Amino acid sequence: MRNFVFNEVMKIRRQTLMKLAQNFESGNYENILKIPKEIYPLDKNDPNIYRDREILKQRIKILLGMDYEKSKDIELYEIVKNMDLILSEKSPYSPDNKYIQIIKEACDMCPSGRYYVTDLCRNCVAHSCVNVCPRNAITFERDRARINYDICVNCGMCANACSYYAIVKLERPCKKACPVDAITEDENGAAEIKYENCVNCGSGYISCPFGAIETPSDLLKVLNEMKKNNEVIAIFAPSIISQFGPRVKIGQLKKALKEVGFSDVLEVSIGADEVAKEEAELIKNSNKLYTTSCCPAFVEYIKKYQKEFIDNISPALSPMTTLAQKLKNKTNAKIVFIGPCIAKKKEAKDFKVVDYVLTFEELGALFISKKIEPSNYEEEEINGTAYGWIFAKSGGVSEAVKEYAKKDIKILKIDGLKNAKEVFMKVKGEEYNLIEGMACEGGCISGPGIITNPKLANNALKRFTNINI
Repeated sequence: MRNFVFNEVMKIRRQTLMKLAQNFESGNYENILKIPKEIYPLDKNDPNIYRDREILKQRIKILLGMDYEKSKDIELYEIVKNMDLILSEKSPYSPDNKYIQIIKEACDMCPSGRYYVTDLCRNCVAHSCVNVCPRNAITFERDRARINYDICVNCGMCANACSYYAIVKLERPCKKACPVDAITEDENGAAEIKYENCVNCGSGYISCPFGAIETPSDLLKVLNEMKKNNEVIAIFAPSIISQFGPRVKIGQLKKALKEVGFSDVLEVSIGADEVAKEEAELIKNSNKLYTTSCCPAFVEYIKKYQKEFIDNISPALSPMTTLAQKLKNKTNAKIVFIGPCIAKKKEAKDFKVVDYVLTFEELGALFISKKIEPSNYEEEEINGTAYGWIFAKSGGVSEAVKEYAKKDIKILKIDGLKNAKEVFMKVKGEEYNLIEGMACEGGCISGPGIITNPKLANNALKRFTNINI
């Protein structure tokens, strides 16, 4: 399960989202120009202050829903003057399927794949690193090993031979975290995303310690719909449990969302129940292997990396799309999905029934901008069964399908994409009914847009559902 640590990157993103929402709500668009100086006030002792402000300007553009490459040379004051166009469907700066983007100015051009000698080197008598190197790339200078990178081939034999573990391999955090090798580097050494390989899981987004990876936001677009008095319905993911603290109950969140300005609020667990029942029927009436379809990053992974299993993807729509489709059949309202997922943004665009996607992080900024504290509200009735709610956790989907199928089901679980290839290799040798796939280790409660520790969410989910997976 994801090791969640609230850090300065998250703090800056939340502050920026909050200030964007507040200024948009008040109609003070010109104040958006002041955000970089407000977040980074002048400090003579900080030599990076102007660089940090420039990076924040680029972040603001992406959080306005813009494409970095198309907008990087445009000044903020030009954007503020054309806010209506920027937030419209006709924006010339639309990111065009780039749901994760890299701010080049922020990328520290981390070393990638090189071995380094650390201060732990003791100039031992053995000199095993020297003796094992096939290219004679290691010498000793000033009582410490030195690597000649002109002839080093990064084989790693020196690191394996060192008894002191004084030689280590350093990789870009984003590249190391990416389960599908979608992150490479450009001609200048900055990180670059190969979109044809990317499955939008968000692993690079949460791993970059420099905040160089960002996702376009729909926050101001949602506020713009409300400002125009359009009907807007919110549907929220089961993983919302405990996101706003242990004292905030789901029923209070429903009421708080209506206070924000949503005309109606529904639980995606309703759609999850329908999906579980549909997939249970598929398995009961067929010996065919099926893979779950609720995680869009997992589905994308199959389409790009396990193509022979494309026909095995469950025909059931995801809980989000299932519920949104029912709503669209009844109303012309705009549908906003609220969850922890970046990949849902692509799913929304592909199926065209969800209009906007917000993360829990963005919802938090929305509450602050509207001066709403969810714990102050009375509870509303909660819908969806416990089996719909456990979709939030890895293992929950298959548990729900098994419950509705009322029969023994042979299941394989993919908990994070790092081990997905091995799982698909295993299924080729044995008979299985279902492969449950979650791109995030731990499930949706570990998604890139969460705002609380997944371990706390896991415990809250157990208490809420009385189901221990």
